[in-house]
Amino acid sequence: MILIDRRSLRIFDYVTLLNVAALLAIGVVLVASASAGQDLDLARRQAVWMAIGLGLALVVGAINYRHFIDNAYLIWGSAVVMLMAMLVFAPRISGARSWIRIGGFSLQPSEFAKIAVILALARLFSDREPRDFGLRSMLVPGFLVAVPALLIGRQPDQGTAITFLPILAVVAWVAGLRGKSIATLVGVGAAAAPLWYLTLKDYQIRRLTSFLNPEADPHGAGYQLVQSKIAVGSGGFAGKGLFSGTQSQLNFLPEQENDFIMALVGEELGFVGVAIVLLLYLTLLIRLLRAAYVARHRSGALLCAGLAALLAFQLIINVGMVIGYVPITGLPLPLLSYGGSSIMSTCIGVGLVISVRNRRFLL
Repeated sequence: MILIDRRSLRIFDYVTLLNVAALLAIGVVLVASASAGQDLDLARRQAVWMAIGLGLALVVGAINYRHFIDNAYLIWGSAVVMLMAMLVFAPRISGARSWIRIGGFSLQPSEFAKIAVILALARLFSDREPRDFGLRSMLVPGFLVAVPALLIGRQPDQGTAITFLPILAVVAWVAGLRGKSIATLVGVGAAAAPLWYLTLKDYQIRRLTSFLNPEADPHGAGYQLVQSKIAVGSGGFAGKGLFSGTQSQLNFLPEQENDFIMALVGEELGFVGVAIVLLLYLTLLIRLLRAAYVARHRSGALLCAGLAALLAFQLIINVGMVIGYVPITGLPLPLLSYGGSSIMSTCIGVGLVISVRNRRFLL
């Protein structure tokens, strides 16, 4: 039975929680602005997700994370079963079977599968000695990552599927995988990339390659990126002000409350706003890495490293996507983009990191 340790509340890492709360609060305001300040239903929902997310971070942070590590394989198995069920029973929304309806809300199980995989990898690698980490030792970790990634790719949701690769790479590296083995894995991945490309549908290929020359199809595949660049560039140093952007308020920018919310930041808050948001993310990443460094147990360090890798990868890809440096993959910006599943899974991850920090002081 998992119980909350009341002692942890006295030495709780409230600084990290406040960091997350600041990003979430900014997200609520941005979602309100994305709806032109008229239909505030999305902002109200985002505020609800914010409250639920912070509550989850507080509760999970007060529980000994080793309870989750001990049950990591069960959690991973449950996530895989849910992903398999999605392919059969989930309704097709926007061409993908990625969401399930619970009450008046939609949940995306693939977001929680990321946390399940990180827990499973932390458990697996913490049970082995670093000297045993060679190429053969990656077969089981590769299986733990490949199964949910392939299931998510079949939904299809290629953007979410690729987030498992940096998680595996970073956790394996921190665990002590030899450099030669890492190089071999990178080579195998590069060789397999063309095979993955052949599995994509035409619209997915156009979406992934449009960033190379969006102006070639400004009213089709390149439309989203063209509008994003206009929004970011027009914001200048201080921005046009909240609820005052032209691309956003006139709805020229698609998905401005989701994947392209950073373009909204650039237009309405300018360079200053973007810098503040990125500084908050950098502070959060530093605290995640610091938690890995001070962790009392190997599993805690690996858990924090995996969560930091996930956050950093999604941040880099999303920001790069908005300014046209990487393909448009549909990855949301953690804690800022609209969506309850992403917020809750990220907050659960933050709660696990807080729990690792708490264990420094508790026996």
